[in-house]
Amino acid sequence: VEEMWSEALAILRTVKRPQLLSLIKAFVTDETLVAAFKRAPAAVQNHHAFVGGLLEHTLSVLRLATHVLGKSDDSDSHYPRLSRDLVLTGVFLHDIGKTLELTYDTNFTYTNSGQLVGHIAQAAVLIDRKIADVEQQGGKAFPEDLQNVVTHIVLSHHGTYAFGSPRLPACPEAIFVHYLDNIDAKLNMAFTAIDDAKNAESDWTEWVKPLETRIFKKDVSGSKRE
Repeated sequence: VEEMWSEALAILRTVKRPQLLSLIKAFVTDETLVAAFKRAPAAVQNHHAFVGGLLEHTLSVLRLATHVLGKSDDSDSHYPRLSRDLVLTGVFLHDIGKTLELTYDTNFTYTNSGQLVGHIAQAAVLIDRKIADVEQQGGKAFPEDLQNVVTHIVLSHHGTYAFGSPRLPACPEAIFVHYLDNIDAKLNMAFTAIDDAKNAESDWTEWVKPLETRIFKKDVSGSKRE
């Protein structure tokens, strides 16, 4: 967990816009929140459903983003028109509300606020609070449009109204974060189904409800999938 956290911090330190760096700092210096972020699962059962799963998932999506957008700046980005700073900030914060949504001391379930409000709305509230802290400490107003876009990335990251997003992705960075998040979550579901398959003789896993299919687990390419 500590190695993953250190790697995540190293990636986040490459953000160049001062306001976004200040916002990230407001989160990563919140000791209570960071302790929860390191322990929380990413979900109750669908993907990365284990202690530390939220951090593992977030780091995985941060890595994906840097593979596409470059390790430290936009010079080797596949999509140079995307804001690398906004993407990394959005990835870090997209599931931050799960530190409040889920409880995991004895078993994985939802807190009352998680059931009533949900992690997407909770994250938006956290962003508002941390930006207020940044403004108070720095004595300067946080750019309104910048705050709106960061919040929009979080609000839209599930991609559809049916999956709980109150907004659909409406800027390039939000579209990008949504699909990176979706790739990592769904591949984790697929690999978990392969790892947990009960019938070793079958080429197929059991039914994976979120993916609405069974997964073909036979290694036909020598990739050591199983």
